[in-house]
Amino acid sequence: MIQPGDGRAATRVAQPEPPPVRPPVPAVVLSALALIGSLAALFQVDIPLLWFLRSHDLSALQAFGDAGEKLGNGGTLITVSLLVLGTGLYLKRGSLTRMGRDSLLAHGVVALLVNGLKHVIGRPRPRLTHSGEWHLWPSLDSGLDSFPSGHTSASMAVVTVLGRALPRLRWVPFAMIAWVGASRIWRGSHFPSDVVAGMVTGFVVGSIFNRPLRWWGRSWAQACVRIAPMTVLITGLFWVLTHRIADSLTDGILLASGTALVAGGLVLRLTQHRHSSIGPDLPRGEVSESLLGLGLGLVTNAPVVIGLAGLICLARWSGVSVHAMQSPATPPSWLNGSLYVVGAIAAVAAIQALKGLVPLQ
Repeated sequence: MIQPGDGRAATRVAQPEPPPVRPPVPAVVLSALALIGSLAALFQVDIPLLWFLRSHDLSALQAFGDAGEKLGNGGTLITVSLLVLGTGLYLKRGSLTRMGRDSLLAHGVVALLVNGLKHVIGRPRPRLTHSGEWHLWPSLDSGLDSFPSGHTSASMAVVTVLGRALPRLRWVPFAMIAWVGASRIWRGSHFPSDVVAGMVTGFVVGSIFNRPLRWWGRSWAQACVRIAPMTVLITGLFWVLTHRIADSLTDGILLASGTALVAGGLVLRLTQHRHSSIGPDLPRGEVSESLLGLGLGLVTNAPVVIGLAGLICLARWSGVSVHAMQSPATPPSWLNGSLYVVGAIAAVAAIQALKGLVPLQ
């Protein structure tokens, strides 16, 4: 036993880590359907976006694309993980050591998984796609390994693990992932669906390694529920870009209806504590976010996006969401409320401005 006066630090009893909350089965199923539906929708717009990119000179973005490629390169990611691991060992910080180790493991697992999927699916890369059709078939040939994106999946897995060191600035590394994913598209290395599939795969694998492996079942279920809204958001962006407004009257009605739902969601969010309840088992924050999501879906005037947004809302209402279970209760502030209102208004305006900019051919 360590004595108080022997010059050594007193031993601290480590508190056991609580297990992750198990999401309700309906929430996981509905979220999985939203993920599958999002990828199916993206497959429909991959080729038009490819033709659009080929018809424009993107040389000005080449430097940004090259930087994104290097940022998501396996060597860069391994170096970052090793630096975190080495720093943790040198400073004798167990948390840093575990993060470095877990990020290396997550990177290795996602690399094996994604490379296996690439060759089982055998999707040709954009540079080998010269018509509006392609055939998916197992292949070991170079260039028939587009789906999913390896850079995006590996980057997302590593960032998901390392992001727990920056709980308040987690958006910074995830913004870098967006850069990596976007660079893979405009460089012509991958289709949008490849990048989104890589993002989902990397997030699920990284989430599993964020917790002890004995809880992997709960971890991957949580990851599906948490990543589904972002996937639908990205899908909605690409769908809006590639589809023109066919009926201005219908668009006006859906715009008004969606804006009303967004306004209702903002009112609920700003008028009372986020985790207060409207009724039994119905947190006000969940209703607010559901109204905002469904409202933005209606604003798109796209049945596909509205349906996907509806699945997300049903997933949230099927039980208390993972986000609500894990997020600390924070009272609304004037600054946060103002930013939320500005963000919602900007989202509605952006959807209207982006409609049909890259119409389907």
